This record gives sequence, C-alpha cells and structure tokens, in this order.
Amino acid sequence: MAEADPTVHPDRRRWAVLAVMSFCMFIVVMDNTILVVALKSIQQSLSATNAQLQWTMDAYTLTYAALMFTTGVLGDRLGHRNVLVFGMLFFTVVSTFGAWSGDTAQLTLWRALMGVGAAVVPGCTMAVITNAFPPAERAKAIGLWSVSNGLGIACGPVIGGALVSEFWWGSALLVNVPLAGLAMLAIVLLVPNTKAPQPGRLDIAGVALSASGVGLIVYGVIAGGEPAGWLRAPVFGPIAAGGVLLGTLVWHSRRAANPALDLPLLRTREFAAGAATMSLTFLLVNGASFVLVFYVQILRGFSPLQSGLLMLPVAVGAVLTGQRSDALMKRFGSAAVVAAGAVTLCAGCTGFALLDLHTGIWVFIVLQFVSGLGFGATLAPSMTAALSVVPKARSGAGSALANTFRQLGTALGVAVLGSLLGTIYRNQLGDRIEILPQQARGEAGNSIGSTLLAVERARAGGDGAGPAELSRFARRAAELVTAAQDSFLVAMRVTMVVSAGVALLAAAAAMLWLPKREPREPSSARKADVSVGSR
Repeated sequence: MAEADPTVHPDRRRWAVLAVMSFCMFIVVMDNTILVVALKSIQQSLSATNAQLQWTMDAYTLTYAALMFTTGVLGDRLGHRNVLVFGMLFFTVVSTFGAWSGDTAQLTLWRALMGVGAAVVPGCTMAVITNAFPPAERAKAIGLWSVSNGLGIACGPVIGGALVSEFWWGSALLVNVPLAGLAMLAIVLLVPNTKAPQPGRLDIAGVALSASGVGLIVYGVIAGGEPAGWLRAPVFGPIAAGGVLLGTLVWHSRRAANPALDLPLLRTREFAAGAATMSLTFLLVNGASFVLVFYVQILRGFSPLQSGLLMLPVAVGAVLTGQRSDALMKRFGSAAVVAAGAVTLCAGCTGFALLDLHTGIWVFIVLQFVSGLGFGATLAPSMTAALSVVPKARSGAGSALANTFRQLGTALGVAVLGSLLGTIYRNQLGDRIEILPQQARGEAGNSIGSTLLAVERARAGGDGAGPAELSRFARRAAELVTAAQDSFLVAMRVTMVVSAGVALLAAAAAMLWLPKREPREPSSARKADVSVGSR
C-alpha cells in the first residue's frame, strides 16, 4: 500500500526507527577499525606478514565499497527492511567463522564476506530514514545518524582493545553476534519495509558493472599500499580495468530504460559536492586514525585498551557537533559549516604533525577532540546536501551511491596514507636495518612494528644468528631502536601534513559547490511515492 505522506502524518515511531538504523550503522562502521588494535596479537598468533595483516583489514573495505551501490538498488526493489535483515544475518554468521580463523587466508576470506553483509547497511538505513522523516526534520535525523559513524570509528579500537586485552583477537569479531542479533530483532519489530513502488526491471548489467568496477579500483588502491609500491601491474592494472568498467557503466546507463546508475543525480552540483567532501573527509579521518594507532601503541607503548581509549575523544567531539549540525546548517548554511569543520580537521592534523616521543599525552587527547569536532561538523551537512536532491523512490540507490563515495575515501585513506607512511619510513631508516643479524632482517624494514619485533627476536637469539653476530648486534640494538623511532616520527609528520592538505581541499570544495543555505528537498522527491510492505 502507499505510504502516508510524512509531511502531513509523521510516523510516531520515527525516532525509534532512527535509533535502530543508527545502531546498525554503528556496528558495521565499528568493524572498519575494531581490528586495528588487535593487529599485533593477530601477527603473533597467526604468524602474519605485514602484507597479510593489511589484507585482513582491507578485505572488509573492498567488498563493502564494491557492493554498497548494488545493495541500495536491491533495497529499492525488494524492500529496505528485507535486504537489511538478510545483510545483518549474513554479517553475523560470517563474523562467527572469522573469529575462529586458523590462518590469515581464512581470516581475509571471512573479512571479505563480512563486507558483503555490511554493504547493505549504509544505503538501506539512510533510505529508511529518508522515508520516515518529513523534510523539516530530515537534516536533524541525518545529523544524528552521522553521529553513529563517528562513534563507530572511535569506539572500534576501544571495544576491540578491551576484548583483546581480556580474551583473544577473535573476540573482536565475535562481539558482532550479540550486537547484530539485537539489531535484527529491533528491525523486525520497528522498521517498515519501504521500497520503490514501480522499480522496473532490475538492471543486472548495471549492477554487475558497478560492483566489478568499484571493486577493481578499490583492490588496486589497496594493493598500492603494500611495501612493493604503486608503480607495478597489480596496482595500475586493476585500477585501469575498473575505470574501463565504470566508463562502460556510464555508457550503458545512458541507453538503459531503468539504469541502476542515476546519471542526472551525479551531474547535480549538490550531490556531487556532498559526495566529494564526504569522500575527502573519510580519507583523512580513517587514514590518520590508522597512522595514529601505531604512534600510541608502538611508539608510546600503550596497551590495546589504552590505545582505544585514547581514540575516544574523537567520538565525543563528533557527537557534540554532529547533533548540532541541523541547527548550524539552518543558521550558516551547508557550505560554511562543512568548510569550518574541514578547517578544524586541518588544525588537528597540523597539531598531530608536531607530536614527538615526549609530548604530554593530554596534547594528543585534545587534538583528538578537536578533530572529532571537525569530523562531526563535516559529515552530516555533506550527506544532507547530497541526499537533498535524491528522489524518495530512488532513496536506497541514491544514498548507497553517496555512501560508496564515502567508503572509497576510507579505502583511499588507509591505502594512500598508509603507503606514504611506509614509504617514508623505509627511506628514512635506509641501510640502518643492517644492524640486525642477516637472518633477522626479512621484512623488518617495512614498518616500525616489524623493526621493533625483529629487534626483540634478535635479542632473544631466536633467528639462528651466531654468537659473534649477536654480540655485535647487542652493542648497536639501541641505535636501531632510536633510528626506527625517529624514522617513524618523520613519516608520521609528513603524512599528517598531507592529511591537513586534504582537509583544506575539502574546505575549498565545500565553499565552491555546497549550498550556501540549508538544502531543500526537491519537488521530485516530495512527489515520488514509496510503497510499504506488510509488517
């Protein structure tokens, strides 16, 4: 049956629905960061190399980004609640298998499948919110939903650190079972099954082209973050192939009767600008978080739980500005709010670039809080601007497309900034890695974690080196540790300066292209009907 116009008859359950949708988003965003503080434990338990560790993280991002747009299209056709419940159930099952992985190949596979289930969440949750709230309240609802993104990013390391410190690394994945189970129960009890009334035939070719094109590009970007670097066939080959497939998708969408990709939407200034600023913001925030975890856990010696707690001020700052984003937009306009948030992020990154081994940890906490303020002020207005031009009948596909840009930013952040960090670290450390016994070198020069772990093993005599070689190493071990610390600080500073530049780029894009006043829902979106399935 047809859905009542929310402008005239707002759903009385809409705030409870918003809470459920935000909780679902919190769970899958949390999984982007929950394993960060468990990497050392995984490396020791599964004898993982640095490249293998990176793929245990990035496999989730790969499938998450590649399938997000596809699941949004399916939600419009099959019902957002139906697709959301199926995705969360699949996510729960594969999380259980992932927790008991016996090697990194198994863990990478299960993480990739977790991304498949998680991919349904951004598009479907935002579509449900768009349909549940009248235009006058929609910006506020999106702002509160956006807070769950910041909470997920910041709370992932805290929850993961607490679990890993008390149990084992697999518990950081097993925690998804009760959380997702609670979410599914709430979805079934509270959420209506909204979908497009006349979705037309499913554009199978468009769906396949979008998933494979985005997937290949994200794969290439992730591969570029490996120690071997960017200038090689496994990197530019997939990126080029993905670009060709996405070009084919555009060509196909111009001719298809019911294309999966809404080209007019991409040509809309508000949507393009909102998606671009979101992508840049997530590139910066996720990439910087990846770098800073190494600073607090490896360089400063904090435990996984302590490291997670040190990330929590980001969530506090994001909540404070995220929940006020609607009022700020009404007063100052999207462009000014997003630009101010991006400049605040720039200030935070500049501060991080000044940290050293002896900086008071309170400075780090303050900078995390400042960065959270900027993140919260940037995300919700960007998303609101993008979705302001999406017709309700295409809410799943439109919001999924916007979130695909966001997830591409996440993948680029970890891969590009992580690659930059590793490259500068290796160049700075140079041949000083030769202080280690020959048998202990291997991949020891690829990251500070590998270097310090190799030092510990060599000191313990666990690499088969002879007594004379071990004696020479013992006299210079402290020199190598100092060199590794100094090299990491140089690499971190350069990475943070680049992050600050990305923030300024986002601020410039916001001032140039985002609306100078609060975006309004277009007439096409107000008139579009959305059907609601039986409860």
